[in-house]
Parts: sequence; structure tokens; C-alpha cells
Amino acid sequence: AQLRDKVEQCKSDMASCVALAEKLENDVSKLQKDIMDAGGPRLKKQKAKCEKLLSQLNDAEKSLNSSKVEILSADKAVVKARKSRETLTRQLDECEALVAEKTTELETLETQALAVVQAYDEVKEIEETKRAALESTSKEAEDLKRSQSEIQFIEIDLVGQLEALKKQIAEAGKKMSHWNKEIERLHAKEEEYELDDDFDCSPNEKDVASEIGNDQDSDEATLSKDVDMKDVDEDVSDEKHEEEDGKSSSKSAMPYSSLEKYDIEELKETIDTLQNERSLLAKNANMGAIAEYRKKEADYLSRVAELDQVTEERNDARKEHEELRRQRLEMFMEGFGAITLKLKEMYQMITLGGDAELELVDSLDPFSEGIVFSVRPPKKSWKNISNLSGGEKTLSSLSLVFALHHYKPTPLYVMDEIDAALDFKNVSIVANYIKERTKNAQFIMISLR
Repeated sequence: AQLRDKVEQCKSDMASCVALAEKLENDVSKLQKDIMDAGGPRLKKQKAKCEKLLSQLNDAEKSLNSSKVEILSADKAVVKARKSRETLTRQLDECEALVAEKTTELETLETQALAVVQAYDEVKEIEETKRAALESTSKEAEDLKRSQSEIQFIEIDLVGQLEALKKQIAEAGKKMSHWNKEIERLHAKEEEYELDDDFDCSPNEKDVASEIGNDQDSDEATLSKDVDMKDVDEDVSDEKHEEEDGKSSSKSAMPYSSLEKYDIEELKETIDTLQNERSLLAKNANMGAIAEYRKKEADYLSRVAELDQVTEERNDARKEHEELRRQRLEMFMEGFGAITLKLKEMYQMITLGGDAELELVDSLDPFSEGIVFSVRPPKKSWKNISNLSGGEKTLSSLSLVFALHHYKPTPLYVMDEIDAALDFKNVSIVANYIKERTKNAQFIMISLR
């Protein structure tokens, strides 16, 4: 109850305070209105003029300060411009002296280049002559090699035939020695059983003798056929046949009285033995070896012909390949020389006095090792492009691009932030060159400036 009474009392006090505050606010507002209306319209007008004058005064002070700053900046710019003029004048004099020096060097180089071109033409004519002589010599060498290979093939064939003939001669010699022994044995028997020449033979004995002579003739004919089957040398065969014909004629001419000393059964056994030996030799002889040899020889000759054809095609392809390699080397060296000269010119123009050089790692085989790009920035030593700063690398790369464009133009180039590492002077030189010298191509430049 006490708390409620206190709350009610506080609320009533607060209401009275609020009413007092509102009354005071109304009094303050009335007083402010009276103060504002005390001077009247004239005071308001003067206040407006004062505010306007103050604003103009502030603007004038700002203009004066900015003018002072501009004057100071202009003085600094004048000093800088004078220094720049002096520097440019000095550089202009140096450039004129350098141009005069380079002009003299250019005239000297042109004279030397003319002499080199003349010497190159002479060397080229000599090279053409030597190449023609080399081609003719190569053709002669190929013909000689072909002839040599043919001779070797013929020699191999003849050696094979000679070996076969030697084997046949050896076999014929063995047979001849065998039959000579048989003849000697028969002659020995003939001497043992030799009879009187006046002895008359009966008709039956004559028939037996004629039968023996016929058997001997047939046996000798069979032997001669066997020798022919073995392809014995013609001279040896002829001598053998002549010897056997002489023997047969001598034996057939023997009188009947001389034949009585031979035993018919023994002669028949000898004939049977010889016929069995002949049959055994005929069975063991490979009569298809000659045909097989001829077949292998024909196959060999066809393969040799194919080899010669493939070798000739390979030689033609090799000649064409070498000719293409020579043309590629000549075209590359021609373009390499032109690009090197233009690169030197471009780099000197961009850097105002530097130098650049393209060098072959292997001058004998330019396509095996590659190219070294070396530059000499102004007032510095020669360096590899990998050892340069960002701006120097950019200028070197642009020089190479412009040299390649001069040798073989490309219709469109896209360059992304090439000016990132360049100062204003180098950017101006590059932009001016792109504008003036490369009107036969389109350049898309991406820059953050």
C-alpha cells in the first residue's frame, strides 16, 4: 500500500514536471520569435549579403591557393623541361654522331656484303658443279655396285656348279679305279687260262662267248648311263666312254679260243653283282636334287631382283630426303640471316643504342641444338635473355617479334600487358613503331594504363 502511494505520488509529480516543461518550451519559442523579428527584413537582407560575401571570399582564397600551387608546379615543370631539353639535345647530338658512325659502318658492311655475296655466288656455282659431278660419280658407283653384285651372284653360282662337278668327278674317279681293278683282275685270269689261238670252238661255246660279250656290252652301256645320270663332266665322260668303247671293242674282238679260259658261272655272278651295285646306286641317288636346286636358284634370283629393286627405291628415297634436307637448311639459313639483321636493327631502334644477336648452338646442324638469343642493353655487357630484367626481356621479345613480322608478316597480333614493365619513354617508342611501321597487320593491345 505504501509502494502504491509512492508510485501515485511519483506519477503526479512527473505530470506536473511535464506540464512545466511544455510551458517553458512555449516561452522559449516565443522569445526566439521575438528575437528574430527584432531586426526586421533589413537585418535579414544584410545577413544574406554577409553570407554571400563570406562565400565569395572563401572561393577567392581557394583560387589563390590553387594558383600559387600551379605556379610552383609550372616553375618545377619549366626546370624539368629545361633539363629534359638539355638531355635530349645531348642525346640528339650523340644520336647524330652515332648515325654518322653507323652510316660509315653500314657502307663498309655493304661493301663487305657485296664481296660476300659475290663469293657466295661463286661458291654456289662451284657447289652445283661439284654436286653434278658427285651425282654422276654416285650413279657410276651404283652401277659398279650393281655389276659387282651380279658378278658375285654369278661367281656363287659357278662355285656351286664347280663344287658339284668336282664331286661328280671324284665319284667318277672312284668308279673308274674300281673298274680298272676289275679289268686288271680279268686280264690276270685271261693270262692264267690263255689257250692256243688255233683252238676251234664248238658252236655252243661260240654262243656262250657271244652271250658273254653281249652281257659285257650291256653292262658297260649301263655304266655309261649311270655316269650320265650323275652329271659327270663332259670331258671325263667322253674319255670314259671312249675307254669303255675301246675295251668293249677289244673284248668283242677277242677270238673264241681266248674265251674258253673264263668260267661262265663266275662271269654271271660278277654281272649280277655289278647289276645289284648299279641298282643300289640308282636307289640311293636323289634324282630330284637337281630340280630342287633349279627351283631354289630361281627363287633366289627372284629374291635378288626384288632386293635390287627395293635397294634402288631406297636409294632414290634417300636422295630425295637429302635434297629436301638441303633445301630446308638453305631456306632456314636465308631466313635466319635476314631475321638476325632485322633483330639487330629493331633492338637498336627501340633501346636507342643497344645490340642483339641470334647465334646457332651447332652451326653444322642447326636443327639439333637450337638458337641462343643474346642482347647487350645500352651501356651494359652482353647477356643471355634469361638473365635480363623484366623491361629488358620485354624489349628483346618485342624486337624479335617485329623482326619476324618484317620477314614474314602475320595478319593479327594479340599482346597482353606488354607495357607492364616499361616506362613512359619505351612505351611511346613501341606504340609509335606499331602505329607507323606495321600498317599491314592488326594489333590488339591489352593494357592497364
